[in-house]
Amino acid sequence: MTDGAIRSLDDIWPLQAALNRKAGIDTQALGEALLRALEAGRGRADAATRVKVGRAMKNHIDALADECHEIQQCLSWKHWYREAKEGRQYELMDVQNARVEAIDMLFFWVSICQLLGLSPADIYRLYGAKLGINLARQDENRSQAEHPSHEEENRSVV
Repeated sequence: MTDGAIRSLDDIWPLQAALNRKAGIDTQALGEALLRALEAGRGRADAATRVKVGRAMKNHIDALADECHEIQQCLSWKHWYREAKEGRQYELMDVQNARVEAIDMLFFWVSICQLLGLSPADIYRLYGAKLGINLARQDENRSQAEHPSHEEENRSVV
């Protein structure tokens, strides 16, 4: 699809759902089932739904992690090679492939969001809420050691 019709996450969402159905995993239907189960269970989905979603999430998380590894291969990251010895460790060697790997990451990220029942509108809303927390964390000059005690803040992101 190269006709310029993709302009937002709203355009990407159904395309990714269709691609996933073609691959045999209906991420959108699973995410909708999760939302229905959460509503019916007052915030807790039944075990069968959580297992189905969890299995699909594991597949997509593994794929996303692999794409992260592939984009890392576009860097000269190994400390024992000449590039590192010449002060060029982490030099981006293959920009074109890195760009494509970043888009591959988007495919799996969207799929994971769909499995969690998130819509593009949810993404924008949750991003804004989490951005506020992250900005406060930086403004307060927090340390990594403090991180576990601040995870409760994520519960306010709705």
